[in-house]
Amino acid sequence: MKQNVALVAVMLLWSLPVMAETYTWTDKSGTVNFSDDYYSVPKEYRKKARKLGDMDAPQAPADTGRQQAQPVTPKRGTSGTPGTNPESGVYGGKKAATWQQEFREREADYKGLEKQLTELEELSKKPVGVSMERLQGLPKEFKDTQIRYNEAIKAYNDLNDAANKAGLPAEYRK
Repeated sequence: MKQNVALVAVMLLWSLPVMAETYTWTDKSGTVNFSDDYYSVPKEYRKKARKLGDMDAPQAPADTGRQQAQPVTPKRGTSGTPGTNPESGVYGGKKAATWQQEFREREADYKGLEKQLTELEELSKKPVGVSMERLQGLPKEFKDTQIRYNEAIKAYNDLNDAANKAGLPAEYRK
């Protein structure tokens, strides 16, 4: 019985490194970018790039920490956007408070998923007290969470793009 458990554990550990590597970074405009090749990350962002997807691997070579999507100050001259009236606090047909709430929700979504990914990475490195069924499901759970994380980042960036088009000032994106 112990040999079977050990054999299954070894087989699972061999399968973990097969997962793809994904690098993420935030550019000057506040857009979160992804690439599966570290060398396709622009040199100016490599130090801040974070490696996702390979649960057993260390952070990206010069990683200084987790990078998050950041709001961008819109370009001048966007107050002519339909449904925008800065005097009344309406941007793109929505009140500033509504924009703020949407930004908070989207940020909470991706940060929660980011936390789950970190926890799954740690669990895969030290699976002490983890049932065999859970251990076997970790790669799929990680991949599914990573997909949801990427979707949450995209939703945040889409909201940021819409806010840029509406002329929403940066102070309402926090």
